[in-house]
Amino acid sequence: MPFVTVAVMVVAVLFALVIVVPRVLMASKTAKLKGKPAPTPYKPAAKRITSGARTILYFYTPTCGVCRTQTPIITKLQKRYPDAIFRIDATKHPQAAKAYGVMGVPFLAFIENGILVAAKAGLQREAALKAFLAGEAQGA
Repeated sequence: MPFVTVAVMVVAVLFALVIVVPRVLMASKTAKLKGKPAPTPYKPAAKRITSGARTILYFYTPTCGVCRTQTPIITKLQKRYPDAIFRIDATKHPQAAKAYGVMGVPFLAFIENGILVAAKAGLQREAALKAFLAGEAQGA
């Protein structure tokens, strides 16, 4: 087998192990949580979640490159919706991340009436987040 073919196969397998498998596992965990009461291990957000108000939990890590793109969007929305979005550093609050099945960041959990209505991994558009907070959508 030529070296290039082997290299491509190795890269494909590594991609699957590092990117695809964790995303599938994360989707499976959040699918089980969807429609159920949102966990409240992160105390600063617990009161907001139990109040029933629309809430977004934004899980990130300081070293995540995609998070560096998502964070300015979150910061901008926090100015408009100051109490609705909670930034959670997954490295400092692993129990909160585990409760939501976070295996990769950025990860956003969308909560309404104390229920997890959606959860998304990866970069999310500002318009979709705004629509959820304004009551125009059921999760980004």
